[in-house]
Amino acid sequence: MKCMYCGQDNPDGAVYCRCGRPLTLGGGYGGQMNPFPMQTPDMVKHRKAVPVLPIILILLMIVAAGGFFYYRSYLKASVTDESKWQTISGSGYSIKAPKAMKKGEMLTVSGGDSTLLDFYTCEEMGFDVSVHNYTDEEKKMYGELDAKAYLAAYKLSGRVQKINGQELKFEVREGQNYVYAGYNVHRPNYVGKSDEVYFIESLFPYGDGYYQVNAYCAEEDKDKYEEYLLKMLDSFDEK
Repeated sequence: MKCMYCGQDNPDGAVYCRCGRPLTLGGGYGGQMNPFPMQTPDMVKHRKAVPVLPIILILLMIVAAGGFFYYRSYLKASVTDESKWQTISGSGYSIKAPKAMKKGEMLTVSGGDSTLLDFYTCEEMGFDVSVHNYTDEEKKMYGELDAKAYLAAYKLSGRVQKINGQELKFEVREGQNYVYAGYNVHRPNYVGKSDEVYFIESLFPYGDGYYQVNAYCAEEDKDKYEEYLLKMLDSFDEK
């Protein structure tokens, strides 16, 4: 027997529905006036089932978004966590750099005796590596020199290198065999954050030439990342 109040099916002969309302139409309820309003079956409102699939999809989207932002924050933190850096091996060299860095397209054209080997970047910083082969004359002058002697010979030659009117003042990195100089420059697409870039240009002399390694970050982040740019350069090694 179907209850006219809630719509539930009940066993034949039942006096009351599971909802507690009487199943007869006599209006009595335990000898008292029926306290429940009379309804016809067409007036009974059934509870609608909650759609499960959209809820599952929404939960999956929330979990995926949380995972994405966690991974982004992990990569960003790895920029300044040297224990999470990776070793990148290229043509004739290796260097340690943050895991967030990915290999990019070459942004400059090789020319003369220099060849651009690799370019890596991420949102916060990047680096590129090129190799310069000495001419016969340069090889006689610089071929057997370490960084300190190379810098002395460079200064004696009277050469002055300028970028955007800024003279590059090279110095030897303490405890390392390379010379370097820092400067600011406008370089679109070098780091994801800004086109105004702080560069550290470094030269690693060896017998037949030198590697030039440029490490950089957004100019506004110089104070935050300069130490880590230099640590990347410190890890550079010729194979």
